Amino acid sequence: MFEKRSSIRSNPKTNDDNDEPLLTLTTVDQSHESILINTLNKAIVDIDATSEDKTDTELLLHEIPVEPPVTGTFLCKKISARYSIVIWSFFGFFCLYAMRVNLSVAIVAMAAPQSALNESVQSCAPQDKNSTTPPPTFEFDWSPTIQGIVLGAFFYGYITMQIIGGNFAEKFGAKWIFGGCVFISGLLTLLTPLAARIHVGFLIAIRFLAGVVCGPGFPSAAALWGKWIPPSERSTLPPAAQSGASFGIIITTPLASIMIGKHFLSGWPSAFYVFGVFSCLWFIGWCIFGFNSPDQHPRISEKERLFLNQHIITYKRQDRKTPWKHILRCPPLYGIVIMHICHNYIYYTLLTSLPTYFATILNFNLQQNGLLFALPYLAQFLVTIIFGPIVDRIRARNIISITKLRKIQTIIGTVGTCSFLIAIGYMGCNYIGAVICCILAVGFLGLHTCGAIISHLDVASNYAGKNFLKDVYLTCIVSFLLSGTLVGITNSLATIPGFIGPYVVGAITNKNQTTQAWRLIFNISAGIGALGCVAYCILFNGEEQPWNRTEEARKRNESIISQTTQAWRLIFNISAGIGALGCVAYCILFNGEEQPWNRTEEARKRNESIISVHT
Repeated sequence: MFEKRSSIRSNPKTNDDNDEPLLTLTTVDQSHESILINTLNKAIVDIDATSEDKTDTELLLHEIPVEPPVTGTFLCKKISARYSIVIWSFFGFFCLYAMRVNLSVAIVAMAAPQSALNESVQSCAPQDKNSTTPPPTFEFDWSPTIQGIVLGAFFYGYITMQIIGGNFAEKFGAKWIFGGCVFISGLLTLLTPLAARIHVGFLIAIRFLAGVVCGPGFPSAAALWGKWIPPSERSTLPPAAQSGASFGIIITTPLASIMIGKHFLSGWPSAFYVFGVFSCLWFIGWCIFGFNSPDQHPRISEKERLFLNQHIITYKRQDRKTPWKHILRCPPLYGIVIMHICHNYIYYTLLTSLPTYFATILNFNLQQNGLLFALPYLAQFLVTIIFGPIVDRIRARNIISITKLRKIQTIIGTVGTCSFLIAIGYMGCNYIGAVICCILAVGFLGLHTCGAIISHLDVASNYAGKNFLKDVYLTCIVSFLLSGTLVGITNSLATIPGFIGPYVVGAITNKNQTTQAWRLIFNISAGIGALGCVAYCILFNGEEQPWNRTEEARKRNESIISQTTQAWRLIFNISAGIGALGCVAYCILFNGEEQPWNRTEEARKRNESIISVHT
């Protein structure tokens, strides 16, 4: 770490590209470092505000090393402002997923399973044969098809606000968009029991609106992290915050099943009341501790503010337009989209239907169902938390390219997930084996969370100064402005499996609740996952896309290219001319008839006799 700070003085030595003086570094006394750094940062802000064409001087100003915030054990040191944002984001995602998954648990107690409807069912023996608990009573008699529509209604609404929500977050501030998602969703969750008792149509409408409200959640979080998280922590902090979703599932499912089993707050409605209230309380804390950027945070340390400002270069939103034409022509984006869709098909199918599989086929009671349903997502949570820092370390050391790293993660995750999905279908009534396969299948999905699912940050990131700043990337906020939009695009399309998956499960198991039917469900999921992996490995490229570069960087790149364009144009023209010459010569001289000299003596005599007869 630096013991002394660096200041800037002009050097008469000039750059090779122009006559502007370069900047060199001399050491100054520690007591003047904050004044110097503040002055330099103000100068950079002034340059950004007054000039559209950034100069090399501005880029070199960012080379000044800034000592990062206090490091060490997370719980033993003072929590930094960006860690605070990550923690609050973590619990925000906890709330969003708690309110998303509570219906998957509650519906087991709300609606009668097929065995209670006297329909075709082939299930295992109950796990609690000696239990004296009276059989549960069900308030609704929805068929599996209706249950599939109810479970998928959330995702019909969720898809509508992905791209629009991402743009709202970028324009109006991610803090209020993300917070509003949680708060309004909490209010709708509180109304869910009333809607279900009025009519199933009202329940579907409430779940649809909840999906609409939750839609901007992930895109707004991406825009928020763009102003808070430096590039060196991208594979660690965003997945850590997003793992709140897995944590929400881990806590919600057993807690909801216990509350329902104990008839707390009238049984199944407690799954909606408790988490709806918790989400509203979270919003109060978010209003106090959440901020759109480090510059708006009143309690952030000056050291951390400088660190973030040096590593995340910000540009004005009005100076950049979303390059839709280039985005839609970007092959890596299509690789991400296909992978995200296939990943989400597996994820949402298991998320919405696994409790039903546990209840109808494996015959687990409500408490067992909730506890065992949480275990796979605990595994996913641990994989995300453990492998995120490992990926960051590999990336920081430049051991392999980001493209190879992402593809390796995706291949390992997909092979593991698909293998254990197929194995589930052949476990039959082997309860332990089926549960272990479920845990491992979902656990391997965690490799996608810190890999393919955050690939937007690779294709839409502007790593300025990679040539002259070896280990630290200076990242432009444009990357995350675009990433918020890209997350909106991919998450929007990747939501489609959210309502297709439950519907497919309902259609396959309707009057056919058998192990063979569920084997088909798991095999379909595995096949779709494999398809996504293949598409991702073919199309994805982790290199920064040209349309993501700033205007200055693009001009510099174009000037370099223009120096060799003329020469390569001549080379290509010569090649084309030679090819055309060959084509002309071939067309003039070629004759497909067999040449006389190629014939045997006998054939030649026979041919001559035939010709003489005709003559």
